[in-house]
Amino acid sequence: MNRPALALALLTFCVVRASAQLRVERDRNGQIVVTNKGSQAAAKLAAPQSSQPIPKLSSAKRLEIQGKLKAACTRTGLDYNLVAALVEAESGFQPNIISNKGAVGLMQLMPGTGKRFGCSDPWDMDQNIKGGTNFLAYLQDLFSGDVPLILAAYNAGEDAVRRYSNKIPPYAETVRYVFSILHNYGQPALVQAAKDKLASASDYDKYYVARRGEKPVLRTYYMYFENGVRTIVDYPPSGVQFIPIVYKDE
Repeated sequence: MNRPALALALLTFCVVRASAQLRVERDRNGQIVVTNKGSQAAAKLAAPQSSQPIPKLSSAKRLEIQGKLKAACTRTGLDYNLVAALVEAESGFQPNIISNKGAVGLMQLMPGTGKRFGCSDPWDMDQNIKGGTNFLAYLQDLFSGDVPLILAAYNAGEDAVRRYSNKIPPYAETVRYVFSILHNYGQPALVQAAKDKLASASDYDKYYVARRGEKPVLRTYYMYFENGVRTIVDYPPSGVQFIPIVYKDE
């Protein structure tokens, strides 16, 4: 997806003001997204001067999040260090974050996935952690504790992993995702195990090594409630209380 294409919201979560020049459309998977592709707003966002400082995460907030993750890992039987590496890759421990595909929160849950695993509102940090760790625990059982496949399925979906005969699908994003987490996890044996599970042996060099220095573009957006409706805009709204959030353009 091109950088200006902003999949900022699912219809059930937010309405975006027409003045932001955003429109509703469906992506190739049939998902409802909101985009400003081709608009004046898109051109503004592409300009360097339009960037705003990303909300900083305080040490106290990080410690709070770590405590909640540890409790969830104890409940679900997950390895906290692995989950922490996943959260770092997904959101950088930012609780208010949305990706250009509509994934929300610490564990970057798509709303549909969240609902499957007990999270009705992925913007709620506790629910987000619950949904994400429940999903990981399900994948841990499904793939018999095979960490590379668990990570691949968390990113691409369990059906994609099974479609490739329990291999890491040959998707650039998924390959980079799996290996960036495994390298941060600090278990070289698992990195080698993951290489052996690639659908195509060349994917490690092609998708990870060649692009491992790339980072998603992060921008500040603004979220507020109006008449009970969650609204996200790309400018600081006036006359309402708002929360700065992070938009992750991958």
